[in-house]
Amino acid sequence: MPRVLSRLARLRAIPWLLLFEVARGVHSHVMDTLSPAERRRVTQILRNSRGMPQNVTPKEREDLRRIAGKLDFKRLGRDLAPRVISSSRRKRR
Repeated sequence: MPRVLSRLARLRAIPWLLLFEVARGVHSHVMDTLSPAERRRVTQILRNSRGMPQNVTPKEREDLRRIAGKLDFKRLGRDLAPRVISSSRRKRR
């Protein structure tokens, strides 16, 4: 029984609202930056590989690198930083 309680306590400790806001920000950034064809290609590669990196072919890796290169990680960081910082400030109070 103590194992179940510790798992429950760990689940409650996750800052769910922050996790949701970050996921929403990443989703919005990807939708704004990548074309529907690029998003389909990423989805196709992930499904075919079943999420396992060793199942990705060299050509698929090249495609993923090319597509990831189009993402503006600086802008994404600037968009997400205020959310993360404000969340950490709320915890200290």
